[in-house]
Amino acid sequence: MHDNMSDQAIKTDDNSKAQSGPDRAERLRERIRLSQTIAAQRARIEATGGRPSEAEAARMVSEFHARGGQVTICPPPDDSVTDGESGHGKHR
Repeated sequence: MHDNMSDQAIKTDDNSKAQSGPDRAERLRERIRLSQTIAAQRARIEATGGRPSEAEAARMVSEFHARGGQVTICPPPDDSVTDGESGHGKHR
């Protein structure tokens, strides 16, 4: 898991001093809340049994289609479009 909070630079005030303790403490509390949220989501996923089996996945897809669900497969990008064209329907 990548932690975006550790990538943030330390903010300074007008006198080039690091921010006060309360700001740093609030960032730490937010980081802890985020970690707890992620841990709770993972626990819920693991409690449901993890990944579905092939049979369960096929059943879910069938139910999706039975309810009118549709799958759209987009074609791969066309390599013949030049940099000057936006690629919106223009082909060479």
